[in-house]
Amino acid sequence: MDIEEATGNKILRLNNGHFVPYGMEPSKFILNGEEFAVESWVDVFVTSLDYITENDPHLFHNLMSDKVLFKDDPSRFVEPITLKNGLTVETHFGTDDIFSKIKSILQSTRWDYEIQIAL
Repeated sequence: MDIEEATGNKILRLNNGHFVPYGMEPSKFILNGEEFAVESWVDVFVTSLDYITENDPHLFHNLMSDKVLFKDDPSRFVEPITLKNGLTVETHFGTDDIFSKIKSILQSTRWDYEIQIAL
């Protein structure tokens, strides 16, 4: 983890595989060179899935077998979010579970990523 100051703001930069302590929220997500503004870990999670949908359909197809994320019965979702491809994904997870899912998904790619947190 690196902390850098940019125009008076402190930024915590998290590169491949590093995650932050509980309670810190992301402000920017950079995946494979593309930047995305985010406000929560759920945003990072959903943005990751949307990006994979567009850039690695085979991996996304494999992720769809996870019945915790993609439920067969729409009435079983607690906090659903619709992805850009029209599929619905569950986002009702604790912080540790979201971290684990993001890390697992991103490590299954060969892409570089960085998550920035404004301090």
